[in-house]
Amino acid sequence: MKVTVFYDYNCPYCYLGSMSLNELSKEFEMDIEWKGFEIHPEFPQEGRKRSKSMKSIKVSRGVKEMALQDGFQIKLPGFAANSRLGLEGSEFAKTKGLFKEFHEGVYEAYFKKGLNIGDINTLLEIGSYIGLDKAELEEALRSRSLYQKIEDNRKEAQNNRILGVPTYIFGKFPVHGYQPTETFRKIIQRAIERSQ
Repeated sequence: MKVTVFYDYNCPYCYLGSMSLNELSKEFEMDIEWKGFEIHPEFPQEGRKRSKSMKSIKVSRGVKEMALQDGFQIKLPGFAANSRLGLEGSEFAKTKGLFKEFHEGVYEAYFKKGLNIGDINTLLEIGSYIGLDKAELEEALRSRSLYQKIEDNRKEAQNNRILGVPTYIFGKFPVHGYQPTETFRKIIQRAIERSQ
């Protein structure tokens, strides 16, 4: 089944959804197309300190509870990262057949280790670790050769009235926001039944 996912690396719900789809891909044959969609271009490269408002504390608790329900671990960093270079790096990794490894590496760097994924050196370390040529990745990130690809994803999202991430399209069935793995399983089963 064809699945399209609009995601961003600074979104904890996207991270949880990515882990859920990874688990479900062991059960279902899915052709997943990942489309990076930058939701906070205003965040600076060095990141922005998160507020400790009641709303942010409530969101943090909710994310951790969702993660625990599915047996996932997540640690929210104390800052909001700029994700643009990470998204461009993932497009570069696609051209080398290493998207999945880079994708997981960026999420883990941010949501497990608290590293700044807006920092080119963090991305180069991830790329080097998973087997990308460091010099080629650096050239792609510094030249911004994949900038337009992320812009194209944004335009596609807007044309399809996708206003936020994560958004999943299972066949032709759109799902907005993170769902527990069991809910995703039922959605996938339903989408497969409808397509037959």
